[in-house]
Amino acid sequence: MKLIINADDYGYTQGINKGIIHGHKNGIISSTTVLTNSPNLQQSYDLVKECPQLGLGVHLTLTLGKPLTQGHSLTDQNGYFFNRKEINLSIMDKKEIYNEWKAQIELFIQTFNQYPTHLDSHHSVHDQPETFAITQYLCQEYNLTCRRHSPAKFIGNFFGANITVDFIIETLKNNINEECIEIMTHAGFSDQELRDLSSYNDDREKELEILCDKTLIRYIEENNIALINYNQC
Repeated sequence: MKLIINADDYGYTQGINKGIIHGHKNGIISSTTVLTNSPNLQQSYDLVKECPQLGLGVHLTLTLGKPLTQGHSLTDQNGYFFNRKEINLSIMDKKEIYNEWKAQIELFIQTFNQYPTHLDSHHSVHDQPETFAITQYLCQEYNLTCRRHSPAKFIGNFFGANITVDFIIETLKNNINEECIEIMTHAGFSDQELRDLSSYNDDREKELEILCDKTLIRYIEENNIALINYNQC
């Protein structure tokens, strides 16, 4: 079995950045996806320079921070993306979404000097009925794959009561016949910056602790499970 442990939200805060790098060096995180509209983008690049095996994708967003383009249908009166509760994809200009996501991908290529391994998104906006055609076009344009529409079976319930070693081991056992799976995670260190921005904060540290658990690492090694990124699936 090939296993992708993807840590979403790379770039969101400096604590998340440091936590994801820690989880790659000391645990099983094998992939992450970058919020390229983040003010922490330079730090994101600086930290991954010492992690050549860490897969890097783009975490497309329409619900966090400010856009890179001037898409007026994408933002509120203050120039910020609408939040998860306010967003209405059906009334957004599809060309503006395409331009914004292309700008996010292009900034990734410019910053990290490489193509991303894949695309996914913040709050799963990339494969909604209103947006998936745009994502498909971008995947074809850049020769990429995207979450939930790739060879990797997607596992998205590593949160809440499931943040345990047993949950991941049982997930691996239950998917033993799958060639490749992705487990989505949101690991990171919970700093004050994150607590000011998001209600999902301290659980990120719990995730990180589990992903660095020695029992889990040993199980993966003993069962010949290959930790990979999307380029290897």
